[in-house]
Amino acid sequence: MQYAFILGRVYTMSLAEILQVLTSLGVIFKIMACSPEVVVIETDQPLNAQALQQRLGGIIKIIRLFDTFQKKGKEYPSQVLINYFTFKRIKDYFQEYSGKKQFGVSIYALDPTLQFREEVTRIAFLIKKILQDQAQSVRAVLPQFPAQALSSVQVNENQLLQKGAEIIVICGNQRIFVGKTLIVQNYEDYGRRDFQRPARDEKVGMIPPKVAQTMLNLALPLKPLEYILDPFCGCGTILQEAILMGYQAIGSDLEQKMIENSEKNLEWFRNRYHVPPNRYKLFKSHAAEISIQLPKYKVAAVVTEGTLGPIYGKVPKKTEMQANFKNLEKLYDQVFKEFKKILAPGSKVVISLPAYKTRLSDYEFMPSLDFVLKNGYTILDPLSESLTTKYRFLRVTPRKSMIYDRRDQIVAREIFIFQLGNTSTNSSLPTTN
Repeated sequence: MQYAFILGRVYTMSLAEILQVLTSLGVIFKIMACSPEVVVIETDQPLNAQALQQRLGGIIKIIRLFDTFQKKGKEYPSQVLINYFTFKRIKDYFQEYSGKKQFGVSIYALDPTLQFREEVTRIAFLIKKILQDQAQSVRAVLPQFPAQALSSVQVNENQLLQKGAEIIVICGNQRIFVGKTLIVQNYEDYGRRDFQRPARDEKVGMIPPKVAQTMLNLALPLKPLEYILDPFCGCGTILQEAILMGYQAIGSDLEQKMIENSEKNLEWFRNRYHVPPNRYKLFKSHAAEISIQLPKYKVAAVVTEGTLGPIYGKVPKKTEMQANFKNLEKLYDQVFKEFKKILAPGSKVVISLPAYKTRLSDYEFMPSLDFVLKNGYTILDPLSESLTTKYRFLRVTPRKSMIYDRRDQIVAREIFIFQLGNTSTNSSLPTTN
C-alpha cells in the first residue's frame, strides 16, 4: 500500500517524526520519493489515518495513493492523466453524498523546479466535465494563485472530505502518483490547545503544541501510561500533549509562577479534553535536583524545552551569546548528571537548546556538547545517513540536530535526541526496507 504525507514547514522534523512513529507501530515501510513538501511511503499494511493524524504534530495531510504513472520528458500531469479519470473511477475517489458534490485538486511537486501553472485548473475541469456529463451537480474548489495545492483550511472550510474528495497529484520528473486525501490536520484544535489556555506567558517563549507533540514522538518507543518528565515545564505545553497522547506526565520548574500556570492550564486541558484524573504531577524544583522529588516514579523519557536564556528582539553581541552559552553549559552539566539518576540505560532525552539566528539561515550554536557526552549519553541521528545523503535538502546539522525557528524570532530551537548509554545501533533510526 502507498501513502503520502504532506510535511509541515520544518519538513526535516516532520519526516523524522512520521518515520519514528511508523517504526514504533511495527510498520515495515519503504520511502518511494521525497521532497520538502511531501514524502511517498510504501507500507506492508494499511494505516489508520485518523489515529495517525491526531498524534502527528508535523504532518498536514495523509493521502492514500491508488495509481502510479510513468512520465516522459516535459509531459504535464494533465497529459498523462487525460484518459485516466472516468466516471466509474471518480466515484471510487468520492465520498457518498446526496447533495451537491464538492471536490478539490492539489498538485505537489517532487522537484521544486517543476512549475505547472494552470495544471490544477485543467485537471479539475476535466473531472468536473465527466461528472456533469453524468448529470452530477458538482463544484470544484481550486488553490489560491500562485499555490498549486489546497491548504488544510480550504479543505475543511469547503467540507471536501465529507461532500466529495480532495484529489491529489504528486508529480516528479519521471513518475506521477495519484490519490485522495484521507484526513487533514485539525488546525482549529491546535489553536485551541495553544491560545485558549487560561495561563499564557509570551515572555518565556512558549513551545507550540505541534512542536511539543513532534518532540514526544521523537522519544519513541514508549508504552501507554509511562511517565514523561519535563523538568522545565513552563506553562505545561509538553505535559498537556503527553497526557493527550496517553502518557503520564511529570513537570517541574524553578519558578512558582510557572507551576501555577501549568496547574491552571492542565486543569483546563483535562476538563476540555476529558483526560482521566491523576495523569500528571507537578513539583517546584530546580532541574538539577529533580531526583529528590521522584523516588517512586519510573521515568521512561525526558522531553523538554530547556532553558533558552534571554529572549531578544535583535541579534545580541557575540560576547553576550557566549556568556549565555557558558552559563547554560554549567546548568546542563548538572541537569544531565541528574537525569542519569532517574533514567534507565537506553532511555531518551529529547531537548531543545538555544541557537541564535544571526542571518536568514546562519546560526550561532552552543559551542560544546561535552555536558552530554561526558555524562554517558549518545547523540542519535534523527534520520539515517542514507536518507540525508539521498535527499540533500534535509536539514540535519553536522552535530545531528534539527532547527525549529520562526522568521520573527532571534532565538531558535536546536532539537536533539540523546540516549543514555553507548549503543552499537542507533535506536532512533527507522527501518526503511
